[in-house]
Amino acid sequence: MNSMKKVLLVHGDQTAGRTLTLLLAGAGHYVRCCARPEAAIEAAQAEWFDLSLVADPLPEMSTFSFIEALKKLQPSMAVLLLVNQLELPSMIKSIRFAVTDVLVPGGDWTPVLQRVNGILRPGWTAPAGEVTAEELAAVEAILTGINEAPASTASSGGPGGGVRDRREELVRLSRERDNFKGLAERLAQEKTALEAELKAQLERQADAVRQRAELMELRSEREIVAAAQAAVDEKARALVTAREALVQERAALSTERELGRPENEVQRLKTAEALSDERETLKGRSADVRAEEVRLREEAVQVRQGQVRLEMDRRQLQEDIDLLREQEANLRAYEQRLRTMGEEAEANRVHCAVPRPSRDPFQRDDTMKTAWTRLDRAMDMLEAERRSFSNEKMLLKEESARVKSQEEALQAKAQALEEREAQMMRPAVDLEPPRPTFSHTPLRAAKAMFTGTKK
Repeated sequence: MNSMKKVLLVHGDQTAGRTLTLLLAGAGHYVRCCARPEAAIEAAQAEWFDLSLVADPLPEMSTFSFIEALKKLQPSMAVLLLVNQLELPSMIKSIRFAVTDVLVPGGDWTPVLQRVNGILRPGWTAPAGEVTAEELAAVEAILTGINEAPASTASSGGPGGGVRDRREELVRLSRERDNFKGLAERLAQEKTALEAELKAQLERQADAVRQRAELMELRSEREIVAAAQAAVDEKARALVTAREALVQERAALSTERELGRPENEVQRLKTAEALSDERETLKGRSADVRAEEVRLREEAVQVRQGQVRLEMDRRQLQEDIDLLREQEANLRAYEQRLRTMGEEAEANRVHCAVPRPSRDPFQRDDTMKTAWTRLDRAMDMLEAERRSFSNEKMLLKEESARVKSQEEALQAKAQALEEREAQMMRPAVDLEPPRPTFSHTPLRAAKAMFTGTKK
């Protein structure tokens, strides 16, 4: 069987209100009947209702003004409007104020009861035996006789006093049950709101992290492109300079040949050409060394990018840990509230378990059983949340260990790259002086020829 739903009935006619109350209560709903709109607003401020039945017209207040005030207090509550006749302005206002349905009972409350059950209990079918009008009239007569009973009978110590005490006890227990139910619903709503806010914050943080990563990638790509462009420009300038020097030397050689210089001068020019070729070779090797330096720099940039990503992952893990700590604090507060509720329920149970002459002291109340069942269910949910939180903490620890291992591997790679770069720089310095010996011998011969010395 479904849980009991709470209905707020606002009707100015006492007879119709009593009939609707009996019908809804017989269908298994909790009904709060109010004849005045002010009393209904106070009830809506104190309790949480699933549906409201409003009869038009209302005394001392406009019907739609009352519906507007009711919607401000409880926006999610369904509203059924009972009118004597359907009119187009009323239908338009009902749509504007988010009224669920407009009904014209006309003395037949069966459609009203069916519509209420359809809203509060979708798919529910009514039992075979329905309450007839004669039975309702008999029940009303009995209630009228009870209300008009003489005060002496109520004040005497006979059976009437016991009935009244039991009725008051039942009313008190039902109110306590309703209070527990309202508190549980409010806690569920608060939990839902906190979960939605937490999801929104996690989404915003994920978007910010993704944007930061994209920005870092763009910056690294720009640095790599700038380094490659600088290397290309430097190599182009070196090639232009070498080409100009070669053109000048060839022009000088052709000019000397045309002028008929002696053989030793021609030999000297050939030696100069050999030196120029050797210089070009050295320049090519130097360009290769520079290209290797550029490659090493690119690898160093990639290592730095990996370090930046690791730092971002570490920050994200720290933020996740902070969020988990906040969730743990919220869960502990929720556990404390549940414990407080359990203590209050235990106190109420002890209070209700006091022996009384009107009933068996060892008999347990169904309301307290329901309250304890809900409390046990809430404690089970809290334990499940704790287990989930422990699993998330274990996953975070594994992720942190993985990030640390990646960081160590990147540091080792960066150290290896630095050592390799240092090794590449040492040969580059050694290449500056001319190494080949085949060019030194012609140079010495030319020097001996011009200076007249022999070595």
